[in-house]
Amino acid sequence: MKQAGVGFFMNVSSRFSHREMTMNKNGEEPVARIITLEEHFLHPKLRELYPASWVKLLDMVKGRLTDVGPERIRRMDAAGIDLQVLSHVQPGVQTLERNTAIRVSREVNDWLGAVTQEYPTRFAGFAMLPTQSPIDAAAELERTVSQLGFKGALINGHTNGRYLDEDSFSPILERAQALDVPIYIHPADPSQGIIDIYYKDCPVMMQSWGWQVETGTHLLRLISRGVFDRFPHLKIIVGHMGELIPFGLKRINTALTMGNWLLASQSKVAESAEKRCMQKSVFYYMRANVLITTSGVFDQAALNCAIAELGIDNILFSVDDPFGDNFEGVDFLNKAQLSKEDKEKLAHENAERILKLAPAAKPRGNSSRSLFSFQAKAKAKIGRTMLSLLVK
Repeated sequence: MKQAGVGFFMNVSSRFSHREMTMNKNGEEPVARIITLEEHFLHPKLRELYPASWVKLLDMVKGRLTDVGPERIRRMDAAGIDLQVLSHVQPGVQTLERNTAIRVSREVNDWLGAVTQEYPTRFAGFAMLPTQSPIDAAAELERTVSQLGFKGALINGHTNGRYLDEDSFSPILERAQALDVPIYIHPADPSQGIIDIYYKDCPVMMQSWGWQVETGTHLLRLISRGVFDRFPHLKIIVGHMGELIPFGLKRINTALTMGNWLLASQSKVAESAEKRCMQKSVFYYMRANVLITTSGVFDQAALNCAIAELGIDNILFSVDDPFGDNFEGVDFLNKAQLSKEDKEKLAHENAERILKLAPAAKPRGNSSRSLFSFQAKAKAKIGRTMLSLLVK
């Protein structure tokens, strides 16, 4: 009886996956390749250094965070994901003492470099940088890109209340521009003063709202303070469908652009002020210097808005594994109301262009036909359905 049951599931799984591999529900062929950019891991060294309260939360998905080998690849295969660009879970080393951050960054980056070398067609890396020391961070960025083949770096928001628009961080941005690699700005907790004002009495708002506001504000600081005028070829990536900015971009563009120009014209030291103010419009920088990913936001309306404001060439697919659901993300991608050309851009072509990733050497295998894939997909769908009913 048991063998018959297994045989039934394998047969159904095989037939289901075959249909999915040849045609999606919109009657379109699936994309040729799927690359995701905001996918996290946890290194044991940093787990030892993080506060117990944060470790307790991370341990809820510990198995999926700590594995960057066959089991993670098995989960990727089941969902149909070809390559993940890995980065360490927040806050990285940015809350540590300066010398510790420098030492641990190098150790973790070397470890990640070994992983990407072992699985070069499945994983790529974003460097962890000791932003407490911008000179050392710039040097580490260059080392990881030139020696380990990393595709850029991921920085977790502010560093002790200091943001990347400050002059002291210029070495990092200058080096990223020179290397032609992006900086991914990932959410982190706001500074304590902001937490005390907005979130102390309602802590659940911080992750659901505060992280997006914090990261969006960080990006607007870079724009407003003229960072992209000083580094015109710098590329910044933010996740979560643009950290709220696309949905208010028309108003932001008018108010922030005109406000900056007015401030510069009224300054008593106009020349100095001009160097620290944006010279073009917010619209310009959002399209010339900023890219966004879909991480954790699998919503057609949000995607439509982002495309309308930024264009499909500035949007890259991501999941936010293991905090996001690989199956939900890929299902959203397959069902996205896009032309075949635009869907390929979203799924992999934009990432290949921005990160200088080699095209896939051969088509993806058919490993998603396995019993594991069928069971994992069913389990994920049941979980999403239950959550949808609970929050409806």
